[in-house]
Amino acid sequence: MLQLLVSIQALILNQKPYFNEPAYGGTKGTKSGEAHSKVYSENVFILSLRTMVYRMRKPPKHFEEFVRSHYFERAHDLVKAANAYIDGAPLGSIVKGGVQDIEESSEGGSMKFRTDVAVFMKTVVEELVKLGVKELEDKLKPPPVVNANTESNCKRSISSRLLAFGFD
Repeated sequence: MLQLLVSIQALILNQKPYFNEPAYGGTKGTKSGEAHSKVYSENVFILSLRTMVYRMRKPPKHFEEFVRSHYFERAHDLVKAANAYIDGAPLGSIVKGGVQDIEESSEGGSMKFRTDVAVFMKTVVEELVKLGVKELEDKLKPPPVVNANTESNCKRSISSRLLAFGFD
């Protein structure tokens, strides 16, 4: 139980969980370490979105209603948070659908992350609509415009990120 609580504290209740990984703590404060931390956190968020979709499609046995009601109740806050990240809010700065106080030095998500969130949120919203949440499609912001190939590049990017983390 202690290990579970320590893991939750290190990976969830922490702005930069990358530095809690073995051998990465010494890179905290370095330009390279901070860049890796940002990419790590962005990847974890995208994987969290994928996990949400998986759980909505295949909830654990005997917890189907709990899962359905959890996502049903939080759907609008999830879309608000995704829209804030798409607009460039720093990852981890969203609390109950609003941006919390952040350091001025905090930079927003990378353009790749912002676009990945927008592209994958389409799938999340489709699943939420299947659960009965209405009017979400109109509230989701489109991906930031970079070039004509952005969406297809981001779909490949999401796939390669998921494969790197062991998801098919």
